[in-house]
Amino acid sequence: RGPEETPNRADALRFYTIGSAWFSFDENKRGSLEVGKFADLAVLSKDYMTVPIEQIGSIESLLTMLGGKIVYAAAPYQSR
Repeated sequence: RGPEETPNRADALRFYTIGSAWFSFDENKRGSLEVGKFADLAVLSKDYMTVPIEQIGSIESLLTMLGGKIVYAAAPYQSR
């Protein structure tokens, strides 16, 4: 693949989130953070939009929420 065929990071994120929801006919419930949609999100260890491309694979979830509830929390986010 040449660079002209590779999506930029914003498009890749959109394809993975909103695009996946659309593909599974769930765009009214998932894919973006909006009122009335499931609150599924992850707090990442690095900024996906600015980290060097070779570091994207090392990004980890520090906190994961599904349906507005915490289902995973790394050490800095665990309750004490």
